[in-house]
This record gives sequence, C-alpha cells and structure tokens, in this order.
Amino acid sequence: MATFAVVDIEKGFENQGRICKCVEEALWELGLRDKLEEVLIKHTPSGSSTDMNYLSPKKSLVLEIVDSLENLEGRVLHELMHVTDQLNKKFKYKKGREPEGGTGERRRYKYLWNVYIDSRLERAGRPAYETRQTREGEMRECYPELSADMRTQVFDFLWELEPLDQKQIAKMSHDLFSASKELKSLAHSRGERLHKFKTQEDLENYRR
Repeated sequence: MATFAVVDIEKGFENQGRICKCVEEALWELGLRDKLEEVLIKHTPSGSSTDMNYLSPKKSLVLEIVDSLENLEGRVLHELMHVTDQLNKKFKYKKGREPEGGTGERRRYKYLWNVYIDSRLERAGRPAYETRQTREGEMRECYPELSADMRTQVFDFLWELEPLDQKQIAKMSHDLFSASKELKSLAHSRGERLHKFKTQEDLENYRR
C-alpha cells in the first residue's frame, strides 16, 4: 500500500491553510506525493531570498515559502520542480556537482536551472515563479559583460532548450556557450567574451 508524504507547516504563517493546500495539490500534480516521506514548510529566513530546495537523503523536504498568496501556485510549483528534477534519473542529479557557493558561477547555475524550470511550466500552461520577461531581464544581472543583443539571442535559445540535465547546467554555468556552437561562434565573431567572477559580489559590481 502506497504511503503519502506528510505535509506540516511551522507556526506563524498567516496563510497556513491556503499554503498547505497548494503544496498538497502541487505534490499530486507533479507525482511527488508518494515519493517523499515528509514536507516541512518553513518561513524564508529574514533578509534572504528563497534558495533552491534540495531533497534530503531520507526523502524529506524543508520547503521555504514566503508567507504570501501572491503567485502562490507558481512559486510552489517552481520550488517543487527542483525536487522533481532531482528525482528524475534523466536529469542525472548528483550532489556536489554544482559550483561552489558564493561564486559568480553559482549564481549563474541557479539562474540557468530556474530558467529551465519556468520555461517548462510556461509551455505546460502552468503558472511559474517568474515570467519569461522577468527571467530575460534577470539575465543582465548574471551576464553583464555581454551586449544586450547577445543576451537576447542567448536567452531565446535557453528558454526553448529542452531536455537538460544537471551536468549540462553546471557546465553552462562555467561556459554559457557550451550548449550551442552557433552562439559561441557568434560571440567570438563579435569579440564578446565571458568573464569568470570569483565572488557573486564581483559579478554584481561589474560594469561593462
């Protein structure tokens, strides 16, 4: 007999009922309800943005959610899609493959995975964490050394890129053009080069 994940939520949520219901429905939709043992919904730490949610070896999940009903379904689906990918053998997830925390490559890794998730949700007609327009604008934060036109062409390619696995995403976080010889050739012909940023702060402070 199948057992289903127990969904619990820590104290202090004003929208406790709506959030729990949304999480339970998303678990069913994504086929995760019988693949997890426990989901604990927690507040996002003060002053910190929600990071990617990782599954523990015991198949329990701590799901950080902002206590708001604004785009709740899109945010929940997005966060749980990280877990869906981790459990998908074709995604080839391996802990420790992601770039070192605090680096520019880590910021780019998170961005590329987020784009991969939101683009699939949009194609499926489901709400996503961010719209295509917002994700495209975010690319300027992650690749400020590229021209606006180059960023647009790369983003259009990324938004349609499927399937991807973790190894490819990690590789692109170091070399964005590794997935497309055409884009790499175009960037080379224009004299555009990717920079390596030792810290996320260096990336954020870069001025082209």
